[in-house]
Amino acid sequence: MLQRIVVKLTVKRYLLLMSAMLLTASLSACHDKAKQTQQLVQHSLNDMTFVKGGTYAMGYGNTKPDTTVKSFYISKYNVSYTKYDSYMAILDKPLVNKKFKGDFFRNSVHPVDDLTWYQANDYCQYLAKKTGLPYDLPTAAQWEYVARNGGKLHWDFPTNNGKQELGKNFPNQKQYASQQGNVIGETLPLPVGSLPCTPMGICGLTGEVVEWLKNRNDKNQHLASGGIGSPSMEHAYNIEYVNSDWQQAGFRCVINSDKPMSELKQQALQQ
Repeated sequence: MLQRIVVKLTVKRYLLLMSAMLLTASLSACHDKAKQTQQLVQHSLNDMTFVKGGTYAMGYGNTKPDTTVKSFYISKYNVSYTKYDSYMAILDKPLVNKKFKGDFFRNSVHPVDDLTWYQANDYCQYLAKKTGLPYDLPTAAQWEYVARNGGKLHWDFPTNNGKQELGKNFPNQKQYASQQGNVIGETLPLPVGSLPCTPMGICGLTGEVVEWLKNRNDKNQHLASGGIGSPSMEHAYNIEYVNSDWQQAGFRCVINSDKPMSELKQQALQQ
């Protein structure tokens, strides 16, 4: 009888110990995810660049200022694999292009690509939920306004000077092909921030990835802009509708607010 009591007590203690260990592990995992989320939010906010709004002539060949853009913030860089992998880890979801991890075009410094519009939008909406800030994908008007350096009429390319200078502010085929590890000379996105930024401080609007935008038509297609490849396609006005489940694009987010960044960060910390 005494032996049975001892066994029962031992089992009970074992179960209590296991429960405590599982609880500790669960709390530790929650703490780690909270820390990862905080870091992701902080990095995103630090990347944001303020864009003073204005009215400009939107679209190729238009000379009449007819589109007004309110002041907003836009990410200086396209979202990299580092940031997107962190986001997927927080959500316990499989990494994008995991089988290519370690390859030269799938390393931490490259912009994430091969995303649908829905995946890109979900990322920005996740940041909105976690910060309480009006995060979103850029609209076509916002993207073109930035690509044309504040909507300047003859700023034809989203570069540091509005011109396209191969090998300087726009990659030539040699730059694409000579990326470390690119043994077969493929035309693939350059690492984030490889080329000179625009005077507004925005990088990678050309030479990296096609970027998803917010706008949608009645066919449930969304706008995309920028990208890599033929220099003739990298015009600041180059925006077109593509199927929303097309998986060959990356993105950046905006914050639709004109409040000082210090105030936005304070608001995010209170969430």
